Amino acid sequence: MVKLLALLLLFAIYSPVLLAEAALSLQGYQFGPGDTIKISVYQEPDLSVTAQISQQGFIDMPLLGSVKMTGLTQQQAKEKLEALLRDGYLVSPSVSITVDSYRPFFIYGEVRNPGSYPYQPDITLEQAIALSGGLQDRASRKAWHIQRGVDKTTFVASSDTIILPGDVIKIDKSFF
Repeated sequence: MVKLLALLLLFAIYSPVLLAEAALSLQGYQFGPGDTIKISVYQEPDLSVTAQISQQGFIDMPLLGSVKMTGLTQQQAKEKLEALLRDGYLVSPSVSITVDSYRPFFIYGEVRNPGSYPYQPDITLEQAIALSGGLQDRASRKAWHIQRGVDKTTFVASSDTIILPGDVIKIDKSFF
């Protein structure tokens, strides 16, 4: 009973911290290939679309044609579309953008089922490993690397690291 209470206390303390970390990470989230976004233009239903960002980083918009979205945050994409629509189409466009579905994350190396998995908000590295069937016998318990973002920054991760859409997770072999 005491162990259960201690476990619940730990969960109550660390869970909000992990959720806050995930929310902060997604605030600066940059769109990438595979994300599906919903774009609405206020009082212009013909200009509203739901589109998946292509492998080249573009979506097709009515009037505007192909517009590059890769590497833009939600706010940057909104401002870009409003500027493009203001340039000869609308007097004062108001655009809203929501993410309909995020691109998957990938896991490979010493896991039982490497591959791509649908992104789930607030998923930790430990949960991602569990989704992939768990670690193989020779897997390292500490050499876990994540490649993240448009610039493909790589860092060493721990079991409670929050996974973001498009992350590439590598689980190395253990030498001992």
